[in-house]
Amino acid sequence: MNRREFLKVLSGAGLAMPTLLGPSGCVAPLVRNNSDTGLSHGYLTSEVSSNGALVWLRADSGSRVVLRYGKNLSLRADQVTAEYSVDPSSDNTAIIPLDGLESGSRYHYRAEVAGKMPGPVASFVTAPEPEDQGKVTFCFSGDTRETYQPFTVMDAIRAQRPDFFLHLGDTIYADLNGAAKQLEEFWAKYRRNRDDYATQRCFAETSVYAVWDDHEVANDYSPLHPLAPIGRKAFLDYWPIRRPASESERIFRSVQWGASVELFLLDTRQYRNPNRSSMLGRTQKEWFFDALAKSSATFKFIGTSVPMAGGGGDRWDGYPKEREEILRFIMQKKLRGVSFMSADMHCASITRVPGSGGLIDITAGPLGAPLNRITNSANRRYEFFLAENFNFAKVTVDLKTHPAEARVEFIDQDNRVFHRRKISAG
Repeated sequence: MNRREFLKVLSGAGLAMPTLLGPSGCVAPLVRNNSDTGLSHGYLTSEVSSNGALVWLRADSGSRVVLRYGKNLSLRADQVTAEYSVDPSSDNTAIIPLDGLESGSRYHYRAEVAGKMPGPVASFVTAPEPEDQGKVTFCFSGDTRETYQPFTVMDAIRAQRPDFFLHLGDTIYADLNGAAKQLEEFWAKYRRNRDDYATQRCFAETSVYAVWDDHEVANDYSPLHPLAPIGRKAFLDYWPIRRPASESERIFRSVQWGASVELFLLDTRQYRNPNRSSMLGRTQKEWFFDALAKSSATFKFIGTSVPMAGGGGDRWDGYPKEREEILRFIMQKKLRGVSFMSADMHCASITRVPGSGGLIDITAGPLGAPLNRITNSANRRYEFFLAENFNFAKVTVDLKTHPAEARVEFIDQDNRVFHRRKISAG
């Protein structure tokens, strides 16, 4: 389809507006006057599985909205969700589930606010079925401080066309540049970051999983910090997370992408107990050990917002007994294809995790925050270290190579690869 035909399709679908073709072939939404569509701050597709997803949006107070979605870009043979009202107690946002989707497929969608013009079109890819041995590609990083906008590195992520993106914490800096104290002030921090144009373009073409770290509340905060419940609510208002009805504040979870990849996303903040030398807490740790041991994925990536080695007492170095327990469990169970992923250190690095039998921690970032000028990059634990650019890591898992491997690439804001590493499944 050429550009003229493409614009004709959009016009016929009720989208008579300028558009941009993104690298995945979908529409990269232009920021439009809120009075036209009733929408603001773009979309966010999250918690994608092989048959479902959650779509986040924000609209004018009192808005009623539906999602029109389907596998065809024109959205002519489309499906429509039930009507949802934005929630004033969640900053006029709505989280709309899409269920009954086909695995391994690209879906297109747009929001329509009652009485307004249709919103722009966005898209995402569903996960493959657990037995599917197809290639999986994803990117991850962390640390987005509002004063470092525009987050142009998000355009580099978008250009890589990942199946999904993982944000490993410090999604806002609530405690800096006018510290948030009230819920409305936390929301304002999220709005400012979500309003970033490069971020909107990226999120319009790939789904996102997110965990939190300390700056969503306050630097190095403990679970007893008085702002912790407020910061957690604001985080969950802006980052959709599937969680059991009985655990409304749960952030840890796992997600599988085919036979290739399973992500284990840990919450390293709200269950900490220094008196018990535990970062994860009993319930999360039991879930983690059970899920990790049962995983059928060839590669098991453990997402932890703080690095497994180095960085002081607020990271895993401050909880050495529990770290040793995790490493001992992995070795005793003879689990293969395990690697750690982290952020928070404001550098790109590969760390040999002490006492792990050869496991590594891949640290990426920042997306937009001060660069790490403190850490001693000559430390023997580092296989690689660089703190000279905004960056992310791209991971590609291809089970059809012999032997099966995961390829890790560190990429900067100018879309240049500056380090590569292979991980064996054995």
